[in-house]
This record gives sequence, C-alpha cells and structure tokens, in this order.
Amino acid sequence: MAGLQIPTVYEGEIKSKRRIGRVMSETDFLNIFAARTTGDFIRSYSGGQQEETSITLPQDFSFYLAGNFTDGISYFFELEHEAIHIEGTKEGRFEEGSRLGLGKEFFFMFDLPILLSRDLSGMAGMTREGMHHGSGAMIHGPMMMAGKIDPSTSFSYPTNRQLILNLPGRVTDTGKMERLRLTPYAFASKFFGVMTADSEPVEVTRSVLYNTTGDLGIDTHMMIGPLLIQAGVMQGLLSGPTDSNPKKDPYLMGRINFGGKRYISGSLSGLAYRGYDTARVPTGVNQTTLVDWLRYGVAGNIRYRLLDFYGAFIWDTLKGQDHLSATFDKKAAGFTIEGDYLTTDRTLLSLRYDQMNSGGLIAEKTDGKVLTAQARYYLRDNFSFYLRDSYNLKEANRNPLRNFRNLVALGLDFDF
Repeated sequence: MAGLQIPTVYEGEIKSKRRIGRVMSETDFLNIFAARTTGDFIRSYSGGQQEETSITLPQDFSFYLAGNFTDGISYFFELEHEAIHIEGTKEGRFEEGSRLGLGKEFFFMFDLPILLSRDLSGMAGMTREGMHHGSGAMIHGPMMMAGKIDPSTSFSYPTNRQLILNLPGRVTDTGKMERLRLTPYAFASKFFGVMTADSEPVEVTRSVLYNTTGDLGIDTHMMIGPLLIQAGVMQGLLSGPTDSNPKKDPYLMGRINFGGKRYISGSLSGLAYRGYDTARVPTGVNQTTLVDWLRYGVAGNIRYRLLDFYGAFIWDTLKGQDHLSATFDKKAAGFTIEGDYLTTDRTLLSLRYDQMNSGGLIAEKTDGKVLTAQARYYLRDNFSFYLRDSYNLKEANRNPLRNFRNLVALGLDFDF
C-alpha cells in the first residue's frame, strides 16, 4: 500500500503513486509510513547449563518509509531498535546490548525499462502488459536494488519473512557465546571460529551471505514467464559500510514458479554464491588468514488451499587453506523445513524442523537439531499473539548451540 514499485504494476492499492516531498495530510503520510513491534511477555529456557526466564517486550521496534521518487525509482528505509543485539568485536569477543540504527533493509529500487525508456515487449514475443498473448510470455523488469538489501527476497524460502520469529542468544561476562540465537539453521553461517574480513567473530547461527537479513549490495532480477533470474554482488561477510577486503561476493539464483490452478501453487529455487576472501579462519596462535566461501542451495515451497510447506538445503564450503584440515572442518550444511496451516480465520499453526551439520574448529563444533511448534491467534490482521515451544532434539550441554533443552515463549506481533 506504500506504493513500492513492483514490475509491471503501476497502480497497486492507490491509483496515483505518492511522490516524496511535502506531506499534505495524515492520509498521505500513512501511505508511506509503517511500524512494527514484537516481543515476549515471557521467555523461558530450561534444561541447559544456564536456565533463564525473562520478559523482553518489546524486543524489536521498527519504523518503515516506503514509496516512490518517480515511477521508475522507489525507496525502502527501515530504522530499528533491538533490546538485545549481539555483535562480534575486533578484540575477538562478543558484545551484547541494545541497538538503535539502520534496520535490516535500506535500499533504492530502480525499474530499468522505465529509466532507460525502453519497451521490452518485442523481445521474443514477450509483453509487459501482465497477460499472455498467443505464444508470448510475460516479462517483469529487469529491476535493480542497491543499498542494504536482503537478496533472498526472491528465493523460494526468504530469510526475513519468518512466522516463527528469530530469538537472540546470550553472551557471558567474558565475551563468549553462552547460547546462540535461534534462527532457521539453513541460513546460518554454520562455522565455529569463523570471522569477518575485519577479524570480528561471527555467531554460528547468524544469517549471512545471500541469506543475510540485510547487508550492502547490488541486486538485479527479472522474470520471464514463470522463470525468475537474479544476479548481484554483496560487499562481504557482515562487512558493513567499510570492507578491508576489496574483493566482492557475486551470486546467481534461478527460480521457477508452477501451479496457479486448483488451489495449488509453488516454486523451486537454486542458488550459487562465491565469497572471495570474505572470511577469516584461525591458522595458529593469534594468526588468521582470509578464505573463500562457497554457498550452494536449493529451496522450494508449495501451497494448497490453507496449507503452506517450504524448506531449504544450504551447503557451505571454505576454500584456500588445505593445511587446516586437521583442526578445521571446512564443510557444513543446514536444513530447514516448515509447515503453516490456517485452521480458522484467526488461528495459524506452524511446525518447523532445523538441522545443522556444522563446520569450523573441530574442538568446538557440534551439530544441532531443533523442533519448533507455534500457535498464532490474530485479534486483527495486524495484531497477533503467539505461543511457541522450541525443543532441542540433541543432548543438552554447555556448547552454545545446544545449551538448552526447551524454550517456551508467549509474545505479540503488532504492525501499524
């Protein structure tokens, strides 16, 4: 409703796109503004070495501005406050605290055919009108995003749009991870002991690379009939606005859509990502070296009436340091699958399974399996309460990946 330009869609919810500039009324402002808050009335970890019961409300509060500068240029700005935010430092520690700043995404989107004043309808009989004409195929785009982006928005299983929310971990007083954040394991870094190019440690369950929740990059994508093609480059592993490594990370993704009749639809995606000197790994006492990071993945989703299934396999390999094989496992993999069923017009039931076969420092790494069940009750379409239970299917121990047996949380999700 904010008017963020979508390929071939020039009206959307409002007939005239709101241009940025003087806001004439409350109605005009609400067309480009939104806010969202999430948090838990109670969150209880049990069965691990460090049990915890807490109230974190709100955990996240986000402001959004989205709309158009022109018909061909859109913007999406997010500002976010997190009550518990964990980042690595250059001293090799983790720090836990609150954070206020740029949110997960902050980008500009460009409709290239409009900006270049080109009509692509003549390409191989394709049309931009949004309908099939004879043997022609619908074409969308190409579109380009630039800024702090989540490339996986076009993937069959997007990183950001989670019905089962991510939960932050916990850091000890000495800067060690006591418990890792709960996220879909397919998207995680998966390597114990890996660092950014600037020597900042990376949380093992942090969503990174193509599956980041937001990092600097340029993304181009277009659709030809049921096929979506996406290519882009990212700044690097959690590099932020500055990157000590001048090399960038290219990626390529393809998605094919199917169905659309008799209440059945879905898609399949394939991904290839290459990070050049994008991460550091330890080579000895106070010594590290840059390595390449290869990520391959497949994802799919299928929808039938009120039931959704979706999942992803992601494989990761570090390249460039063969002599580390005795102490550092260079391969890792993650698998996530989820099902959501709308039982009534107000009740949504979700079940998710996550599995991680981790890599990294052999002395520290361990594997993980978590099963999460959740029920959401919607008071309104923008206001819901949820009750979740995440159960560690592996043996609970002091490793931060498995330092809990059970997590129960009751919270709310509200957007305006």
